[in-house]
Amino acid sequence: MYQPPRPPSFWHEFWLLTRLVYGILFWPVLALVAVLLAVVGVFVAFAIHWGFGLLALTAIALAVAAFARWESHRPPPPHA
Repeated sequence: MYQPPRPPSFWHEFWLLTRLVYGILFWPVLALVAVLLAVVGVFVAFAIHWGFGLLALTAIALAVAAFARWESHRPPPPHA
C-alpha cells in the first residue's frame, strides 16, 4: 500500500536552514574579521616601531596586488 512520504521534522529543517545561512555568511564574515585584524595589526606595528608599521602596510599592499593579479588572470564566468 502506498504511503506518502513524511514531511521533514522541525529539527531537520532548522539545521538545514542554519547550515544554509552560515554557508552564505561565512566568507563575508571571514573577510571582515581579516580586515579588522589587519587594521589592529598595523596599529600595533606602528606602536612598536614606525618601520614595522611600514612593513605591515607593504605586506597588505602586496597581498592586495597579488589578489588583483590573480583575479585579472582568471577566465571569465560563462554567460547565462
